[in-house]
Amino acid sequence: MIYRFEAYALDADRYELRRGADLVAVEPQVLGVLLHLVRNRNRVVSRDDLIAGVWDGRIVSESTLSSRVCAARHAIGDDGEQQRLIRTLPRKGYRFIAVVQESNEAGKEGAEVGVDCHDTIQSAPWCPSSPRDRASILVFPFANLSADSEQDRFIDGLVDDITAALSRFRHLLVIGRRAALGCMRQTLDLKRLVAELGARYVVDGTLRKEGNRARIAVQLIDSSTMACLWASRFDGNLRNTFNSQDQITASVVGALVSKLEQVEIERIKIGPKRTLDAYTCTLRGLDNLHQWTKGGIGEALDLFQKAIEIEPEFASAYAMAAYCYVQRQSYGWITDRPREIAQCVQLAQRAAELGKDDALALAKAAHAISAVGGDVEGGASLIGRAIRLNPHLTAAWYVSGWIMLWLGKPEVAIQHLEHAIDLSPYDRLVFKIHAATAYAHFFSRRYDGAPDDAARVDPARK
Repeated sequence: MIYRFEAYALDADRYELRRGADLVAVEPQVLGVLLHLVRNRNRVVSRDDLIAGVWDGRIVSESTLSSRVCAARHAIGDDGEQQRLIRTLPRKGYRFIAVVQESNEAGKEGAEVGVDCHDTIQSAPWCPSSPRDRASILVFPFANLSADSEQDRFIDGLVDDITAALSRFRHLLVIGRRAALGCMRQTLDLKRLVAELGARYVVDGTLRKEGNRARIAVQLIDSSTMACLWASRFDGNLRNTFNSQDQITASVVGALVSKLEQVEIERIKIGPKRTLDAYTCTLRGLDNLHQWTKGGIGEALDLFQKAIEIEPEFASAYAMAAYCYVQRQSYGWITDRPREIAQCVQLAQRAAELGKDDALALAKAAHAISAVGGDVEGGASLIGRAIRLNPHLTAAWYVSGWIMLWLGKPEVAIQHLEHAIDLSPYDRLVFKIHAATAYAHFFSRRYDGAPDDAARVDPARK
């Protein structure tokens, strides 16, 4: 069921909030609060009712509840002063007061429903690939350490750009700086803040300025221990603010996403034993896949298939299973070619169907359909869509490089592959990107460049 109000669409099945065509980054509990209020807009929702509906009756502090309502308001352009959409009734609770229009999965519009309707709707099920299983990240407001207060706007804009770029990665759940600012008056302690917002990781940073040069230092923090997991610095020129923000955003996001994948894999490897869900199966599958061995890829395929059994509509699992066949073909390990090609194409097509707005699923599906299925034009269509969905996805530019090469466009292939390396020079796929670049140099008759890239094709760097 989709609930539409003003410029927003709240999708209960996908557990997503959109403003127009743009996905709004919202923390799971905040989205749960908003969904509960929208579903029960015909009445006042008491605090106890809200806790029972969102937290299953667990003990929740007053500040936690207030911060979630505060964040829900911010997500839909409301605040505690206006109370234009979510109204607080002192000593009674909250009520969603906007006019809401419902539509079902087929997109058929329901009747326009105001605040006096009395419809009852089942709660959205929590599936293994639901937002609460994804890596949740709070992008904290960066600090301006320069003496120039005018750079506050630059750093705030940069943080917003990083937040927007990270939110395009479907396996991540991103909490923007506005959610933090909305709760800062109530919570000044960072560790307590991330606990209340439900963030597993924090991205924090600083800006220093010298002349027209800006240096951005960024760190990734584990919210449970407050330990720094990764840190780096990025330089930009302040003469062209937007270009500088774009370049720094691309560099920060590329490095962050690559590191986060590694951190998440390590988390499930060293964490307590638990029942496998689709997300955990996929992470373990990635760990096996990145061994780049016959046995590792076989185990990865089994884990991706297990994820599909657990969650039959988990696009990423289908995409990664199809990608296993790409690697089997690449290393010459396919044994029953007609059967394995058919399985690969079937998995890739299903990934593309389920992951229409999932850039990574589309990229892996494009690779499989092109490399194993032989449908390069079909792969080109999918990879174009993936890049439009997420222009910061290294894997998409890598696959596009191969597809451009197969289409007889080695010069374009080189550009796309070099961009992939620029986005994430430490990605676990980087040695494969260099291999593709070596091929592209060779077929574009840049014979001087091919050996340099070929020399970097070292699986030990994976």
